[in-house]
Amino acid sequence: MVGLPARGKTYIAQKICRYLTWLGINTKVFNVGNYRRKLHGANQPHTFFDPRNKTGERSRREAAAEALGDLLRWFEEENGVVAIYDATNSTRERRTWLMSECARADVQVLFIESVCQDESLILSNIKDVKLSSPDYVNMDPDKAAEDFRARIEHYEEQYETIEDTEGGLTYIKLINVGSQVVIKMIQGYLQSRIVYYLMNLHIAPRSIFFSR
Repeated sequence: MVGLPARGKTYIAQKICRYLTWLGINTKVFNVGNYRRKLHGANQPHTFFDPRNKTGERSRREAAAEALGDLLRWFEEENGVVAIYDATNSTRERRTWLMSECARADVQVLFIESVCQDESLILSNIKDVKLSSPDYVNMDPDKAAEDFRARIEHYEEQYETIEDTEGGLTYIKLINVGSQVVIKMIQGYLQSRIVYYLMNLHIAPRSIFFSR
């Protein structure tokens, strides 16, 4: 996964996992946020995510590396087929590292980037999902929203969307919850099924009307 916080990455990851599992494909999500909380605790302030905070950066890299290590071991030890690495992966440097580590293990990589400029959708995600996350347990909702906004701003400072110039990446880019989809170098059955599923996935809440 690729994208800023509050762009629906975890939701998309979970939906893909359920879909592929339903197809009988051994699939698992590795959420780096869970590793971060396990290693360094929840309730970290937004300053933990400031790119100028070297201690925070080292801690986040540690969580990312541990999650990826478990992911690669899962392929070998549990006959994994599709692993979803759920994290921001929001810089070229991080994606290059991922590609390098996976290439060493002979694992193919498909990046799925969620881009959203719709402020109402971002606010809805913050309210409905992020404020109920373990990071903000027992925190005043207004203070939690303010802190999470600041966290997003830290990521925005370094965020680099996937570009064609990045070099040989296979990717799907979902823009504004699928109103536009960009596809690059998709190959094979599994990748094609994932693309088809994402192109028909509704991320935003919808109303269902019953009549009689």
